[in-house]
Amino acid sequence: MILELSFLFLLLLLYLYVTDRKPSNMPPGPTEIPILGGMPVLDEKQAHPLREKYGDIVTVRTGAIRTVILFDYKTSKEVMARADMAGRPDIFKAFSIDEQKTGGIALSEGPQWQHDRRFMLRNLRNLGMGKTYLEDAVHVEAEALVEDLKKYDQQPIAYPDSFRTAALNIIWQMTASRRYDLRSEEVKLIYEASKDLQSSSMALTMMPFFFPFLRKLPNILQKIFFKQNLVDAFIEKMRATITKTVDEHEEQLDLDNPRDLIDEYLKEMKEQEHDKETLYRKGALLQIVNDLFDAGSDTINTTIKWVVYVLARYPQVTKKIQHEIDEVVPRDRMVSLQDKPNLPYVEAFITEILRFSSLTGLNVEHTAMQDTTIEGYFIPKGTVVVNSNYAIHFDPQYWDQPHNFSPERFIDEDGKFQAPKEGFFAFSSGRRQCPAETLARMEVFLFATAIIQNLEILVPDGVQLSDDTHNLLGIRVPVSDTFIYKPRS
Repeated sequence: MILELSFLFLLLLLYLYVTDRKPSNMPPGPTEIPILGGMPVLDEKQAHPLREKYGDIVTVRTGAIRTVILFDYKTSKEVMARADMAGRPDIFKAFSIDEQKTGGIALSEGPQWQHDRRFMLRNLRNLGMGKTYLEDAVHVEAEALVEDLKKYDQQPIAYPDSFRTAALNIIWQMTASRRYDLRSEEVKLIYEASKDLQSSSMALTMMPFFFPFLRKLPNILQKIFFKQNLVDAFIEKMRATITKTVDEHEEQLDLDNPRDLIDEYLKEMKEQEHDKETLYRKGALLQIVNDLFDAGSDTINTTIKWVVYVLARYPQVTKKIQHEIDEVVPRDRMVSLQDKPNLPYVEAFITEILRFSSLTGLNVEHTAMQDTTIEGYFIPKGTVVVNSNYAIHFDPQYWDQPHNFSPERFIDEDGKFQAPKEGFFAFSSGRRQCPAETLARMEVFLFATAIIQNLEILVPDGVQLSDDTHNLLGIRVPVSDTFIYKPRS
């Protein structure tokens, strides 16, 4: 009996090896183990050794998922512009609050994604994105943020939630005609759920997504081993908040006077309610609003953290920026977008922040929507494809001494700001390029200059700043996070 079972087991292993092995002519990578693949590559620190060993295009496999990682700028730019690479992995659907799992602009693909993206861009532009009058709204939040930081009375504090809420308020006013108090308890509940998820072991939390059979385990086991309850809690808190906001808009809707993006969508839904082919659905709206909530708060929030860290880490840079601002802008008014041409070092500083931080060390994943090739390598349909922003931003081919923080690399010989032409991927590229890049750049410029103009960022006594970062749900954040915010004299 034992002999027969051993023989059947060997046959099963042989079957798995033959049917589950890596297709020929895929990019090189670590040896795959049938079913298991290998350990997941979740951040740039795990990915970097692969480039050194296998080159600029590498295949890794975790469980059922094969991922091709692109480390080179030119290849990344060419691939991300292709229609056959505009898909999203199926595992993203687990984080969608749309019951059909097809709506929104971040996690979806295909006709619904194209429709939702066009709607969002059109209406955000109409509501002020890219227009100077939105600057007043950012100034309100920037001033409120500075005053909130002063309230800590020069006590050492970790990055406060007000960073995130100030950023959220910009997109939320355009989306839902509402702003939160910078210490709002309502959004604090969402932040806490997000922090609980971030503090868990992401390698374990993501295992059921890489190994689908693990999702069939009893809920109690998924909770114990993979912290699935933290994922579910975060999604449910987001669903409840977004649904409440949309329901309130439905009750108050005035078709003749839409106030914001939600009203505009509900108006389109009403006008097309008898069209069986319409892509205007409440589920899709919930996910669009959810995407805007996340993108409007997380990215700018983390960028502000990097601004604060760099100001404290490099005081000589801070003095130079403050001097330039003080020379151009009177202390009794805030920096304006109109001041930009006269603040080349500030622009260079912010651009270097975007390069040096490389917020998403590994960019958001794409998938191949059909069998295709990259640089002659075969890429099967459904393969996850991701580029390494970190590798691009620290590539000596494009950046002299890339690990040095140096705004001067963006200043030309005439002392003017010089935008990067190659080797820069902060807002991605191609069909999935950040749709709100203009708004993001405006916010970072105005929030950063408000902090620089009004506050000194100091390191608490006895604290040695670290150059290390950690990865929080795919976003790079400085390990050092506690600072003193002292009003400038």
